[in-house]
Amino acid sequence: MDDDPDIRQVLMDRLTSYGYGVETAIDGLEALDALKRGSYDGMLLDIRMPHVDGIEVLHQVKASYPAMPVIMITASKLQDTAAQALRDGACAFLLKPFGTALLKDAVYRCFGPAA
Repeated sequence: MDDDPDIRQVLMDRLTSYGYGVETAIDGLEALDALKRGSYDGMLLDIRMPHVDGIEVLHQVKASYPAMPVIMITASKLQDTAAQALRDGACAFLLKPFGTALLKDAVYRCFGPAA
């Protein structure tokens, strides 16, 4: 989930190249709606989003799917935001711009290798 179409495309391309099936959402409302319709093994969530931000989506995901790994991403350098996301159940936190090695490491650590 990211409101920036370029970031969504890069994430989709990278995750697909690692062997994962990927669906994207443009905001928190769309991500929460997708969760109601489908089954997912993990999520990448941008923190700053229109309508429903990533932190609120994280709270709702963890309330309904406590075992689902969630990786938070943001351009904000606020350390307490990252710490709060991790306390709230995020598996990892990536600060934009992040390289493919950091993304791959976080994805493998949180989601495991693609099946």
